[in-house]
Amino acid sequence: MEKRQLEDEKAGLWNDEISTVCFTGHRNIKESLRPQLDGVLRQFLFSLYDRGARTFKTGGAIGFDTMAALAVLDLKYSVPDSGVKLLLCLPAPDQTFKYSEYDSIIYKMILDKCDGITYVSDHCTTKSYYARNRMLVEGSDVCVAFCTTQHGGTYYTCRNALLSGVEFINLADFVEL
Repeated sequence: MEKRQLEDEKAGLWNDEISTVCFTGHRNIKESLRPQLDGVLRQFLFSLYDRGARTFKTGGAIGFDTMAALAVLDLKYSVPDSGVKLLLCLPAPDQTFKYSEYDSIIYKMILDKCDGITYVSDHCTTKSYYARNRMLVEGSDVCVAFCTTQHGGTYYTCRNALLSGVEFINLADFVEL
């Protein structure tokens, strides 16, 4: 994405104030794409913060959810008295049953540093993942996504956000895939 393009968006394409942002995205992201995606994510995060966003919700999955949670925590701790809150909307406590040891360690750190956790079920099921995705969108003013396909949970969440009238930003539109 061109720097000028982002500056134009920050300068006034979205002038209304917001308070709550949710994130959704794919679990599997090409390693070569991660630095560019992380940079764009952080630029939008600061732009949303400038518009008034202080509550950020993520679903706790590996991949984009983790990337977004870490970016929010960086913002929270780099801006003193920012009022930034990271809320985790999780399908169930056993979400990490397929995570690698490394991903489990990062997940635990995010759990320890977040400001709130809500579980939709006692055990992960297909229904609990979809309920988590709906919970992310509910009460959000903006949905920031990384969606490159038209199927699966990320697409479901994006579609839900659009149908709910939530402002929608797909970071896939701003990175070179």
